[in-house]
Amino acid sequence: MRRKLLVLPVDARPVVCGQLQYLAQLADWDIALPPISMLGHFRQSANHGRLGEWLVERAGEVDGFVLSLDTLLYGGLIASRISPETAGGILARAEWLETLNRIHPAKPIYGFLTTLRISDSNINEEEKPYWSSYGELIWKWSYHADRHRTHGNDKDWHAAKEARLKIPADIQRDYVETRARNLKITGAMLDFARRGVIERLIIARDDNAPHGFHVAERQGLEKKIADAGLRDKVEMYCGADEVAWTLAARMISRLENRRPRKVYLSWHHPEDAGTMIPRYEDQPIGAAVENQLLAAGANIASDIKGADLVLAIHTANQPQGDWALGKSLKVRKPIDSAWMAALRRWRDGGLQIAIADLAHANGGDPGFVGLALSSLDFGNIIAYGAWNTASNSLGTVAAQIQLSPLGRTSAPGTKLKLIRLIDDVFYQAAYRQLIRRKIASGAWTLEEAKPHFRHAANEWLRANSIQSAEVRNAFFPWGRSFEIGFEVESGLS
Repeated sequence: MRRKLLVLPVDARPVVCGQLQYLAQLADWDIALPPISMLGHFRQSANHGRLGEWLVERAGEVDGFVLSLDTLLYGGLIASRISPETAGGILARAEWLETLNRIHPAKPIYGFLTTLRISDSNINEEEKPYWSSYGELIWKWSYHADRHRTHGNDKDWHAAKEARLKIPADIQRDYVETRARNLKITGAMLDFARRGVIERLIIARDDNAPHGFHVAERQGLEKKIADAGLRDKVEMYCGADEVAWTLAARMISRLENRRPRKVYLSWHHPEDAGTMIPRYEDQPIGAAVENQLLAAGANIASDIKGADLVLAIHTANQPQGDWALGKSLKVRKPIDSAWMAALRRWRDGGLQIAIADLAHANGGDPGFVGLALSSLDFGNIIAYGAWNTASNSLGTVAAQIQLSPLGRTSAPGTKLKLIRLIDDVFYQAAYRQLIRRKIASGAWTLEEAKPHFRHAANEWLRANSIQSAEVRNAFFPWGRSFEIGFEVESGLS
C-alpha cells in the first residue's frame, strides 16, 4: 500500500487542490484531500468545524500533514482577507493542531499561511466591499507611508497623507485592525512552531509591492523568528497558492530520506536574476528561484557537471507583462539562439529540462513555448510553469523537480505538463482574452464558452504536435474567467 499525506489546501481550485494528487504520484505516494464541499468557495468560507473533525478522522491513515492555516483558521485564503471575526475566535480553531500533535506526535505537521496582501486596484472580487471605492487609495497610503518610513522623503509623506484623507475614518480603522488581527494570528503560529507543534512553517508574502505596510510587519516577524531561534523551521518569502506543492515535496523527501535534487540554473537573461522584480512581488526574481527550490527540498548546483537536471528560466530582460491585465511586453526580443542551443546540448547529454516561463505574469510566452516544444521535445521537459505570479509558477516547478523520476517520463508527470501547458500557455496567455471579449459583446455566456475552449485547446495540442492527448470536461471553478479547470486524457507517458 502506498504511503499517504493529508493535505488541507487553501481552497478547492484545481491547481491548489486536485492537481496535488499527480504531484504525489510522481513519488508513488497518495494524498488525502477533504471533500470539496467542506472547502471555501470564492468568498464563501470553509466549514471550519467539519474540517477539523475530518482532520482527526483521517489522521490515523496518513504519514504526515500539510495544512493551510488560512483554511483551518479563517476558512480560506480569501476568507483571511474579508473575515470579520476576532483574533480570539479564529485562534480557537488552532486547538485542532494541538489535537493532531497530541494523538499523533510522531507525524510531522507542516503549516503555511499568508500575510495580508494589498491589491493596487479597485477590484474587490477578493477583498472587502469597500475596496471597490478605496482600494487604490489604500494601496497609495500604504506604499507612500512605507517609502517615507524608509527614505524620509517629504513627497512620500504628502502623498500618503493625501491618499489617507480621502479614505473614510471607519474604513481606515477597519483596514488597520484587520492587518493587526492577521499579524497576531501569524505570531501565534510562530509560537506553535517554537513549541514543536508545527515542525515547519511557511509565511508566504501574498501579492506584495516593494513598499507598503507589510514591509514593517515582515521586518518585525523576521526579528521574532531570529530571536526565537526559528530560522531552521520558519521561512518567509513571496508566494501563496503554490506552498502546498513545495511543502508536500519537502515532506515526502523528509519521510523518504530523499536527497535534494541538484538543479543547474540556466537563465535566458542572467542579469535579470538580480534586477528584475516580478509583478506582485517585492524581491528580485533570482531570490524567488532560490526560495522556491529550497522550500521544495532541492539545492542549486554551482556547476553543470554535478547537476541532476537543468532549470531553464525564461525572462524577457524587461518588466514582466501581465496577460490577465492586458499588459504586453514593451519590447519583443527574439529568443537567444545560443541559450536554446545550450539547452539542447544538455538535453542530448542526458539531462532533463524544467522550464519556468516568467516573461509574463498570469500566463506563458507562446512564442517561446512553441520553440521549446519543437527543439527540446515534449518528453524531455520534466516540468513547466507560467501560471499567476512568478513564485506560484516556480513553486509548482520546484516541487516537480524534487519528486519526478529522473531519466524517464511518467504518467502523472505527463499529465501535469499537459495541464500547465494548456492552462498557462493556451488559456491564460490567449484564450482567456477571447472568452472575455465574447462575453463582453454578448456573443457567449461563461457556460457557452466551455465547449469552445475544449475544441480550441485540442486544436492547439495538435498544432504543437501533441497528438495523444485530449481536453475534456472544462469548468470554471469560481464562476469567472480568471481560472479554468479541465480534465486531460493522455496516451503519452
